[in-house]
Amino acid sequence: MGKTILLAHRVRCQESFDLGVKSVIPMVIAICHFRYGMLDGVSLEMEKWKRALERLGHRVAIIAGEDPTGEATVIPEISIAGAEGIRRDAFTALSRTPRELTAEIERKAERIAEILIETLQRERAELLIIENIWSLPINIPAALAFLRAVDTLGLPVVAHHHDFWWERDIYSPTCGEVEALLGEMFPPAHPRAVHVVINSLAQAELQRRRGLRAEVVPNVIDFDAPWGVDELNASLREDLGLAPEDIVFLQATRVVRRKGIEIAIDLVHRFQAEVLPSLRIPGKGRRVVLFLPNLIEDPDYHGALLRRAERLGVEAVFVPDRFGAERAKADGKKVYSLWDAYTIADFVTYPSLYEGFGNQFLEAVVARLPLVVFEYPVFAADIAPLGFRYVSLGREYHRDEEGLARVPEEVIRRAAREVGEILADEPRRREMVEHNFALGREHFSLKRLERELSALLRTF
Repeated sequence: MGKTILLAHRVRCQESFDLGVKSVIPMVIAICHFRYGMLDGVSLEMEKWKRALERLGHRVAIIAGEDPTGEATVIPEISIAGAEGIRRDAFTALSRTPRELTAEIERKAERIAEILIETLQRERAELLIIENIWSLPINIPAALAFLRAVDTLGLPVVAHHHDFWWERDIYSPTCGEVEALLGEMFPPAHPRAVHVVINSLAQAELQRRRGLRAEVVPNVIDFDAPWGVDELNASLREDLGLAPEDIVFLQATRVVRRKGIEIAIDLVHRFQAEVLPSLRIPGKGRRVVLFLPNLIEDPDYHGALLRRAERLGVEAVFVPDRFGAERAKADGKKVYSLWDAYTIADFVTYPSLYEGFGNQFLEAVVARLPLVVFEYPVFAADIAPLGFRYVSLGREYHRDEEGLARVPEEVIRRAAREVGEILADEPRRREMVEHNFALGREHFSLKRLERELSALLRTF
């Protein structure tokens, strides 16, 4: 890339910085991301960090590329869509020369840096928390602009990495300039940056690839928040055309390919075809629904899931228009929060093939619902060893001729039988979910996050 861009950055980074000088309480902290107030895992985790920091006495400002809630300072140039053409040229197919690409990155970065500097000065920010901007090259000019702003203002940074570009096969550079950029800037070895990851596998890989030390701060959830049926969500089943006796499997993840939702379809198919006919579940009938309330971010994958569900006779209910980050009303209809979806579920399916951590797992634990889980690598490394109880879908899968994930047939059949046993045995179900709740509160509560952040900020 820009050798020019990288050389300029290295010159800016020569200045040393004493992390022990800055006072930490109270502080004005700016949390920055491509987007805020949505149902993706990073947005949800940002909100938890914001709450924890405010409870510690800090003032938090949110800076984002887009925000449907109106709470953030919005800079459209740092959004996911803000550098779509650059991202396409960098990782799909070049439509210009590498020199022209790097020149546009430089121009956009300079403009964004000006806006950022002005915004951060107006907010009187003393510390930045940068969410994924330095770990995924979704918006390369924005990543470079944050480096420029940090150097200009002399701010310390917590670089909070939920995912890394090397974990995604879509980030294959189209030219040597982009490859060099990935190697030096995502993430940068910056003297003012403390790196934070959300799992131990990422910690080890960041050390191996970049020689960077990182703290592990896992995703958390508020175990003291009120969850359950209330006046607003009491009509949710009726609003969605579901009867009280229907058996509802909740797939609360976004609709993207790595979530392995086709495995949930296979599970529900086996359950209703082979297990339910001989099963008696108190208060439940014979209709089974796979309920999907979250964002549809991959239309092609959504179409493949619909075809799979229709072929297997599974009733899959996709209703992303009825759910948002917060409760609201639209066109005279209630818009529920994602948490409301858990109040009508009987079982949670979590067949993700890859996750940086596992927000939906924690949500199900807080909601006191039984789970069926594909043991993706981070789950196997950081969550399963703690002793949670769940129905396992194993750790192996393959792709079929449609490119959809399949786990071994015997695993699906065994899991479907175990799901049936849990639904039919109320004492066993209750003991399982209470065990998980207590274990989750111990390891992944908001109070733990407060302790972790308090220790982290003391380094500044």
